[in-house]
Amino acid sequence: MSVRIVSKILLFACLLLVSCGKHTDYRIAVDCVQPLEVTRFDKGLLQYVQLADTVQKHSFIEASGEFWYLYNRRLLGLDDAPYFDEGLARFMGDSIVSSLYADVQACYADMSAESECLAQLVARYKTLFPHKPTPVVQCHISGLGRSIVTLDSLISISLDCYMGEDYAAYKQRYHTYELPLHTRRRIVADVAEVLLRNAVPRPQGATLLDAMVYEGRIAYLMSGLIDDNRPEAVMGYSPLQAAWCSDYEAKIWAAIVEQSHLFATDNITIRKYMQPSPFTATLTQDSPGRVGRWVGWRIVEAYAKRQVLTPQQIVNDTLPATDVLRQSGYMGK
Repeated sequence: MSVRIVSKILLFACLLLVSCGKHTDYRIAVDCVQPLEVTRFDKGLLQYVQLADTVQKHSFIEASGEFWYLYNRRLLGLDDAPYFDEGLARFMGDSIVSSLYADVQACYADMSAESECLAQLVARYKTLFPHKPTPVVQCHISGLGRSIVTLDSLISISLDCYMGEDYAAYKQRYHTYELPLHTRRRIVADVAEVLLRNAVPRPQGATLLDAMVYEGRIAYLMSGLIDDNRPEAVMGYSPLQAAWCSDYEAKIWAAIVEQSHLFATDNITIRKYMQPSPFTATLTQDSPGRVGRWVGWRIVEAYAKRQVLTPQQIVNDTLPATDVLRQSGYMGK
């Protein structure tokens, strides 16, 4: 399949105006969407390591700003500043990194579809957070490190972390249940999630309910930022996993309440509900991971609907999680 066809398919998926299950379409309307250029730091670095002229190297370093030192020192662990010639030669000369670079350049030769989706995302983000700096988006290769890093208003996407479930290098790096989170279609959703986590402060509460409502706010707001805002896209679930949550919603809630987990404060219990995993350990092995986050989304949805709140009001809402639950009227459906 050609890159052009892949891009058209991605753009079509990005523009789908659908939602499924019980989740309402809360996408934020915007009047104007400015074009967004995704800077290819990864391509520039390929050219940089071949440069002999110090002036040209310095020009690239200046254009990269503070990310140059974040990338080389913190992400790669290099220490030969300011040019990092020896360290980058070792990194780029590594056989695995060399293969990653070649595969990424082939897979992501054209990112026009992602640029259009990200432009929509940034426009909606600025509607929610008009006083925040406009995000600047770029790409890099981390050697299968962190998927996304941020520096002030800069969002940098590690493209080698989005090569698809079947990518050979992932077999030794990720667990099977993590593979669906490393596909090309996850890029826009992950950028939205990172932007929201940086903008929405985590509350001080320490219970499972506090964690669920916070994660529910993030998921609810994500569904307002991204075009494909189905539960599968927001949660990173398969259609079967999303359907399972919908079908067993009442039983999930009953299990949380009956096990007295709602106000649990121990990290072990909270992690079982909130952290990525093959299944939610307090429930059946048929369940997907992070069911606590999904329930939190349902609570915040019910709260917003019952109290007639907009996404902008949810951003500014500081009501404690116990009051959010009470005012939502949520009881497992």
